[in-house]
Amino acid sequence: MTDLNIAIENSSADVRSSETHGYKSRNTLQRNSILISNTGGNTGTNTSRNFAALQQHRQSSSNSFSRSVHERRFIRYENTYRMEPDDEHKVDLVRIRHVTTSVIETVIAGYKYDANQAQQFAVALADLIRNQMKQLPFPRYKIVTQVCIGEKKGQDLRITSRCIWSRKQDCHITITKETPDVYVTVTIFFIYTE
Repeated sequence: MTDLNIAIENSSADVRSSETHGYKSRNTLQRNSILISNTGGNTGTNTSRNFAALQQHRQSSSNSFSRSVHERRFIRYENTYRMEPDDEHKVDLVRIRHVTTSVIETVIAGYKYDANQAQQFAVALADLIRNQMKQLPFPRYKIVTQVCIGEKKGQDLRITSRCIWSRKQDCHITITKETPDVYVTVTIFFIYTE
């Protein structure tokens, strides 16, 4: 059997010029190279031949994988050209009002207003209501939930919103509940996506 001497050597290898291989020209590149020698002699004498053999081995191993394994297949769906919801998937505001009212009443039943925790409470309530709305059978609707919570001190409050949308498909509902300390106003927008 032939002795194989393997030596790791730090060398600066010149990168090929841009005219021959399309690389950006650089002066030198520092890297580790493995030199393989079939003879038992000095590894430094066969450096260029071993380096070329190693490069050829690297190129052949990188091309040994079939390209079909790495290709991705994309699934394309045909357009439905549906511009409005089906009759069974239209928004039912009575059902939405019932679900939202029950969620708000259970959440604010024992709530005491705290100015430091009001923002986290409003975000949690909006997420809870939005998740309940996603359970209802209204596909192709984007749901936006806005919650306003505040302490009751005899003040007046008006909440308004403006939207550009289609009156046929898009809708909203606003529900206000009060306790002796707190008021909660929830507005839910349903926007149909074509």
